Formats: sequence, C-alpha cells, structure tokens
Amino acid sequence: MRPAETSMPSATFIFPTRQLLHLTCAILLAVLPAGISIAAEDAPAPSNTSPIGVDPFQQIDSLLPTPTESRLASGAPGPAYWQQKASYKVDVTLDEDKRRLKGFERVHYENNSPHSLSYLWLQLQPDTYTPDSPATLTRTWSDNGSVSIGDLQRALTPETFAGGMIISGVKDATGKPLKTMIHQGLLKIELPAPLAPRSSFDFELAWEYAINDIKLLPGRTGYEMLDDGNAIYGLAYWYPRMCAYTDYGGWRTKQFIGRGEFTVEFGDYDVTIHVPADHAVAATGELMNPEEALTPEQRERLKKSDTSDAPVFIVTKDEAEAKRKVKTFPQHKAWRFKAENVRDFAFATSRTFVVDAWGVPLNGRTVRCMSLYPKEGMPLWDKYATHSVAQAIEVYSEVTGIPYPWPHCTAVMGIVSGGMEYPMINFNSPKPEKDGTYTETVKNRLISVIIHETGHNWFPMIINNDERHWMWLDEGFNQFVQGFAERAWKRRLGKSGEPSKITEYLVNPAHQPIMTQPDNLKDVGRNAYAKTSTGLTMLRETILGREVFDAAFKEYCRRWAFKRPEPADFFRTMEDASGFDLDWFWRGWFFSTSSNDVEVLAVTRRLLQTGDPAKDKERDDRKEAKLPPSLTEERDANLAKRVDKYDMLKDFYDTYDPHAITEKKVDRYQKFMERLTPEEKATLANHQLLYEVRIRNNGELPMPLILQLEFDDGSKEIRRYPAEIWRLDGAEFSKLLITAKPLKSVMADPYNETADINYSNNRFPRTIAETDLTITKPTSGEPRTPRPGTPNTPASAAPSSDASNPMREHQEELRRKEQAAKKAEKKPDSAEAKPEQK
Repeated sequence: MRPAETSMPSATFIFPTRQLLHLTCAILLAVLPAGISIAAEDAPAPSNTSPIGVDPFQQIDSLLPTPTESRLASGAPGPAYWQQKASYKVDVTLDEDKRRLKGFERVHYENNSPHSLSYLWLQLQPDTYTPDSPATLTRTWSDNGSVSIGDLQRALTPETFAGGMIISGVKDATGKPLKTMIHQGLLKIELPAPLAPRSSFDFELAWEYAINDIKLLPGRTGYEMLDDGNAIYGLAYWYPRMCAYTDYGGWRTKQFIGRGEFTVEFGDYDVTIHVPADHAVAATGELMNPEEALTPEQRERLKKSDTSDAPVFIVTKDEAEAKRKVKTFPQHKAWRFKAENVRDFAFATSRTFVVDAWGVPLNGRTVRCMSLYPKEGMPLWDKYATHSVAQAIEVYSEVTGIPYPWPHCTAVMGIVSGGMEYPMINFNSPKPEKDGTYTETVKNRLISVIIHETGHNWFPMIINNDERHWMWLDEGFNQFVQGFAERAWKRRLGKSGEPSKITEYLVNPAHQPIMTQPDNLKDVGRNAYAKTSTGLTMLRETILGREVFDAAFKEYCRRWAFKRPEPADFFRTMEDASGFDLDWFWRGWFFSTSSNDVEVLAVTRRLLQTGDPAKDKERDDRKEAKLPPSLTEERDANLAKRVDKYDMLKDFYDTYDPHAITEKKVDRYQKFMERLTPEEKATLANHQLLYEVRIRNNGELPMPLILQLEFDDGSKEIRRYPAEIWRLDGAEFSKLLITAKPLKSVMADPYNETADINYSNNRFPRTIAETDLTITKPTSGEPRTPRPGTPNTPASAAPSSDASNPMREHQEELRRKEQAAKKAEKKPDSAEAKPEQK
C-alpha cells in the first residue's frame, strides 16, 4: 500500500490503517460532558535507540533462526519446505439498499505440513469495525484544542458501528455442524478428528456483514459515496479467510490492529458475485461468463483493446453517466471469476465506472491492463491510469525476473486514501479537482501510486512474505522496484530510495530498527517503506554494484516466488548469490538505529625527506616562507637594531643559514644512496605526491568510504573503499593517497550515496554554506506575522503559503485573454466612430 499524503487536521486521529500512515497514533474517544475539555501536556519522546553493538562487524548468526531442511543456510527453500493451501468456492450478493454483503463459501484446506492439526483458524476481517475489536480499543487521541466535525464523526462511529461478521451454518462436507469459537476477529473450528499430514478437509459456512462507509470508517475496504448519491464499492477481506499455518511460527493469529497487514495462504478461487445489473465489476481472476456479464458491444471493444496501440474505452463516460440517474437497481446480474494460485480475492463494483482497457504484450502473451473510475477521475485517470499499470507490469517483470503471471491487472479509483493492493486489482485515490484541473504533484502521485500498488503483485502477491510481522519485506522492496518504473517513466518522477532523502529520519526520535513489528512503528512510511528501499539502493549502487546486486535480487525472487520467505531467507540468499559477507550491513541498517556521519578531519601532504641537501634546502625555505607573518615584526621593520649600530656584537650566527648545503650533508646523502638497491632508488625517484587523509565516523554505522579528489587543474577522481576499512577502528583512521597531481580538496561521499546524516563536514577544506533569506513586506493594514517561537506564536508554526494549481492558473489566464480579445472585437474603431470635425 502507498501511504496517504494529506495535511494534518486540527485534531489528530490515527486510525490504524495504512492509508493514514503519516499520522502517529490511533483514536480512542470518550464522550465528555459539555464544557469539559482535555489538555495534553507535551512529554519528551521515549528513546528508540538500538545501538549497533561493540563490534559492528560481528556476524549476525545469533540474530537469525537456525537453518533447517525447510529453510537452508543458503537462504533457499529446502527439500523439506512446505506450505498450506486454501481454496474457496464463494457465492456473494451485494445489497445496495442496505449496504450489506451476504455470502456462502466452501473451503478446501490442504494440510501439507508434517503435523496433525486438531483445529483450524480463520480471519474475520470485518470484525475490525466493531466497538470491541483490538483495532478500535487500541486507538488513542490527540488534538491541538480543536476538532473538525468530520474528525469527530470518525472518532465516534467506531464506538457504535455494528460491522462484524455474522457467521452461521459452519458444517463439514457431509453437512454435519462443526464446533466453533469466535473471539477478536478470529473463528476457530474444532475438527471432528485430527487432520493428518498430506490430507485435506472440506467445510462450508454462511456469513453477512454491514459494509463500512469509508468517510466515517476509513480502511482498506468499504464504500465511497459520490456527490450524486451513487457509491463505489471496493471490497477486500470480505469473506472468512484461512489464517496461515507456517513452519516458523505455527498458526499466525496475531490480532490485526491496523498496520501489520496480512499473512495468508495461496489457493484457487471460484467466486460468483451478484450485484445490481447496471454495475460494472472488476475482480481478482478471469471473468468466466462474459456473454452474460457484458454487452456484445463491450465484448467487441475488449477484443479490440487487446491489439490496440492505446487504451480503448469499454464503458464510455456518456454510458456511465446515463446509468447514474438512478441510485439503486432492482435486478441483479451474476459475474463469475476464477483465479488460480493467488493469496486473496478482492472486487470493485459501481454503476458510475468508466472502463478502459489495453492489451500489453509480455513474454509472448497479452496482459490486459485496465482502469475503472467515475467521471470525477477525468481528465487524469483516462490519460495516465492504464499506462501506469502497463509501466509497472513491464518494469517489475524485468527487474524481478518473474513475468507477470495472471491474465489482467486493474486499477480502480476510490475507497482508500492513498492506495491498496490485491491480486490483479488495486484501489487508488488521487484525482483531479472538481473543475477538471490538477497540480503536477497530483498527477505524479497518481502515476506513482498506481505503479506502487500494481507492483505489489510481486511483493507480496507472488513473493508471499508475512506482512503481519515484517511489513518491510513487501513495502520496502516494492518501493525500491517502484523507483525503477518511475525513473523509466520520467526523470523527475523517480526518487524512491535516494539515500539523501532518509537522513532526516535517521536522526529523528521516531527512528526505529527496520526489524520492528509494524504495529509498533512510530513512522511506518519512513521506516518500512523508505529506509528499506534506501538500504536496497545502497546495496545496488554502492556496496555490491548493479551487476552483482541484480543477479542476487533476481535469485531471491526466483527462489521464493509463490512461497513465504522470512527476513533470514533474504539476508542469506543475498550473501549466497552475491559472494559478499553483508552481516555488517544487515546488523547496522536493519537491526539497529545507528547512523553514518563521515567527517574529513584533515588532509596533509607528506613530503619525503631523503637527505638530499638541495631538496631539503628548497623544502625548508618553502616551509619557512609559508609561516604567517608576525604583526609586531612588520611594524618594527624600521626599528634601529643595536647589532647594526655595534658591529662588535655580531658573530657566526648572524650570518648562519641552517638550510645551507654543506659538505657534511652532501657526504651523508651520498653514503645513504650507495646503500640503496636500484629498485629502492627507483622508488625515491618517483615523482608522485603523497597525502594523508584523516577520516572520522561520528556515527556508529560503517559504510563504504567514497572519496572525491579534486586537483589544482580542476579535474576530479573518485576512489572507493569497502566498509571493512572501518573494521579495526570504527571511529577514526588515516588513509594514504598517492596522486600524480597536487590536490585542491577531498570530499567524502560526493553523491551522498551512504545516507550521511551531516553533509557539512564531508569536505576538506570546508566550503562556505549558503542559505536563503526571504524578503517580505506586509501589505497595507496587514498585521505583522511574528516569527515562529515569538510570543503568541507556536514554536512549531510553519510559514503560510497559498496552494498553487498551475493548470488552473493557466486556464484562468487563457480565459482572461479570450475575454479581452472578445471585448477588443466588439469595440468600434475610434477613427470611424468620431464624426468629422469642421
């Protein structure tokens, strides 16, 4: 999922949902009597520091699980690797009037483990929206003294909304009722007899629940009301799903409280969806009944889109707009979808949808890229959405080495704030203003969000990591590969994983180790997403190099495609496939909060003193000439000297030159040279220059050392040294540089590729820093705005700025010019209008 980027409301409600990741806590609201207010005192943030340890190069074997025949020491799945499989046959109906979903499902569960199971666990995700759910009960409250009515509604609704699943008819394949227990969003089914290894169990159940209004209960699923009273339904986690049973943790039943997402099993799906007959539907899987679900014209358009050179409208804007005249439709239509070897199933449905499609060639077959959006998404979605899907499909297939395996990939507008991913389908929020204009930021965000959510088809839909415990294994990896797709779209678009962008987080009190469980992270976006992506970028660009990294990363993707990797499997695979010992990097970047701050302390030219009298005199004279002058001596230059007045006071030392060439010095030098071998004489005859560079790391995190040498003639040279240069003394060392030309300066990490937290001390000699000083002048009658930190102004106040929409400003300018031109045409010529003067 892509976190939302919205402004901070007056009252901060942190819903533990990933689309509000930029907030910092969740809501728990008590209804207070009138006149009572709550004041929260600022408290110092607790320290999240996790030091790297005494030896940053210590091996991390003690931090990783012991290898087994299921998960090998090489990081590969072993001969004993296993995972469960859960397949579903579902029949579900949307009640548009009551905003409810009602369904019936049959589950075929395959126990591929070597263990006997006496019970099964299922997730009931809609129970998240009940007053007594862990997600509701763990929400906290924060405000700055005011609250918007919308935020207040969102705070109150979870306390009363009855959104949990109503479960009934839990039976085995023979129709015999099964003993069950439901608590905190989990359904436990007691089996009549232990389920033996390599055997299966079939059962069925019915369920229904009230769908959440995302305006009041934001999340990853629900319905979104549009201004005309119609709704978009984006439904995910809408059916009881099997919990994962794993080789490393048994049943994964950790409660969902908002951020740690989902751990589920692969399986096959056969889903029939009953919706109002005027709806358009998109879903995981392939549509099995297009003759019943689509009109002949829509089927013909779809066929045309497969070979078109641009997206083709399947449902046009006019066709969608005509259906919006009604808010409900009594007749229903069935849409049947089948999907094989996927880990989940989601669908979207609405009568408001405009639909376009485009067939993209990939490895000898065609992948259908599609977008569904209401007219409110135009003119933005119709131009960029499907292209963004296609861009992700093409780039991710290349970078991971795993071609997109399914028949279609679809982007849908609505439901979430930001974006959310599911197999073959994703929901996204960016859209233009109501007047049809949009900022460049919104356009780029739409492209980036759709690329990101489409990319999740690889992480975690193919490489099926345990999101509940290790969010970074999919979000961080996905954001990393997203950068490839963005850079291949437009140069200024792709900034994912830039080390210079993460340094502010590394020194923030909210900084935590990447290995932190996601529900406990204070800043998910900059941790699981950005810091992980940055780490992969540094591995590729700086530590391993592109060729080595790309081969190792593809090997990881290949090994764990359609399997469930742990962090140790990634760490071990990257070392195994690259041939590098990276324990120092895993320890420092993933397990600690240490940072890197390289400082160039000094650069000294080292002059070889061989004893040659002529060279020694030249060198000594040059040193003496460089000494700073004495102010007193300069001012006393014309002062009469006593020794000049009385010659008798002068002796040998008044004319003595300590640098003078003497016979003794010459003889000593000649004898020294006679003792040298020809090779040693050649070494002394080398005219290269020697410089000692003194380097210190003010942080604890070792990183490769990159030095840029700038010479007197303006030329530059980059020299790279591996991180192991810090192994013996992690704080400070000297490096001897040999050059052919005189040095002008030395700069560490010139491309800022190691996330150095203090770039001002990287260069020697230091440069004068430049900062902006903005000049303002209040307009007449406008009160002066005190600077932040002065009386009556919060210390955290930021300078105000008017929102800019260049597209709207451009359109307004065109309208003004057009109006001016029309006025000019109507105005008669002054010469013709005046009567002739006599």
